[in-house]
Amino acid sequence: MLALTLIIVSLFVLIIAAYVDLRILEVPDWLNYAGMAAGLGIHLIFSLQQWNYWPITSSIIGFAIAFGLACLMFYTGQWGGGDAKLLMALGALIGFEPSKLAFGTSFLINLVFIGGAWGLLWTAMLAIKNAKAFLKKFKETRNENKYKKLRIITLFTTGILLIAAFIMTNVRFELISLALIGYVLCYLTIFIKSTELSSMHKWVTPDKLTEGDWLVEPVKYGKEKLMPPKLGLEKPQVALLQKLYAQKKIDKVLVKYGLPFAPAFLIAFIITLAFNNMIFAIIT
Repeated sequence: MLALTLIIVSLFVLIIAAYVDLRILEVPDWLNYAGMAAGLGIHLIFSLQQWNYWPITSSIIGFAIAFGLACLMFYTGQWGGGDAKLLMALGALIGFEPSKLAFGTSFLINLVFIGGAWGLLWTAMLAIKNAKAFLKKFKETRNENKYKKLRIITLFTTGILLIAAFIMTNVRFELISLALIGYVLCYLTIFIKSTELSSMHKWVTPDKLTEGDWLVEPVKYGKEKLMPPKLGLEKPQVALLQKLYAQKKIDKVLVKYGLPFAPAFLIAFIITLAFNNMIFAIIT
């Protein structure tokens, strides 16, 4: 009964999060906090009903683990605050099981692979949608000094590995595979950066800014300027920019928008329900 209740609530939260994220590129705080409260609350009710400490303890541990992972992803700039809080909500809902085949563990493993695939797919869709701007930016980016050096180093390394593959026949497949992976990763890096510059940067008026938005470049007003915060805009900074806009001291600001990641959470959750750990399912 507990497991079914938590699955239904988790799916409800994830479906709403995915829908809203696809529409406005943001997971609302009220939904994430409601998910956290629901996870802890449901587990507490079952603990009291069964007079057993484990359900609520499981939820607290799950929340704590998710909190640690969410902070890591947020403070390294991989996720926005909404995605991080969504993981915390799922941690409280799913809970913790001391097993390597536990649902929560399988979900996290699936999320890594599904998240990577989702990110590449969304990036490719943006590049196709903005093909003209993307191609122009791709040519510019690949010719920048740092990417020129990266291409030269990659080409040199690929050549060495291919020569070695024909000499060391016992590991030929492994060396050729490594050479190809390195070459693909080089151009994948340029591709992602070019897509970001051509499709994820947008000029907006400050009245449309929200907490967590990422500034691309400093905003100058008079003799002062606001540098882009590493972790996104905070409420006081949003208020300052909106005040300056109202006073007509600034017009627009350049903002970077990330990809909607909540759908990856939903897909990973459904796959975990159907197959548990997708890696074990593929191998076996």
